[in-house]
Amino acid sequence: MNYQRKSVLAEFFRSNYSRLVNYVRCMIDDSAHRSSEDIVQDVMLGILDRPDIVAPISDLPSYVLRSLKNRIIDHYRTPGKEIVSLDKEHENGLSLFDVLPDTKHGPEDSYHRRALLRLIFEIIRELPEAQLEVIIETEFNEKTFKELSILWNIPMGTLLARKHRGIKAIRKELERIQEVKNE
Repeated sequence: MNYQRKSVLAEFFRSNYSRLVNYVRCMIDDSAHRSSEDIVQDVMLGILDRPDIVAPISDLPSYVLRSLKNRIIDHYRTPGKEIVSLDKEHENGLSLFDVLPDTKHGPEDSYHRRALLRLIFEIIRELPEAQLEVIIETEFNEKTFKELSILWNIPMGTLLARKHRGIKAIRKELERIQEVKNE
């Protein structure tokens, strides 16, 4: 019976792992991919280490989401994050609140960021196949150049050059679009 419940839990996490990581990543900082995975894995281990593992969880998805929300709150509470008052005036009489725009929560900024990401993905799709594969594997699938070199039997220098040319092409296209937009 205990084995059967662990099997159900393992299957749930196996089938929903990427969705759970993406959910956590949206709730915390976008650049915190490793933290997102750590939080999801921590929740899974917490469920497995429950003292009453034999007691069934009636609604597993709800229980996992609630656990993830609690871990996200804990993530923000952890010490080490310096809190700076935005209202504290500095020597020039300005506070950080006066100088720094709030870009994280503005709807326009969120819209522009999503539009820029869509544009970048469109540009990436137009890259030559060799460049596209290297960028996808290194940036999205987190493969190393060494792993790809062994897997594809291609020298690492070639892979590095392909990625460099791909990134350069993306930047060039973004600059061209920005110039057209400014005209």
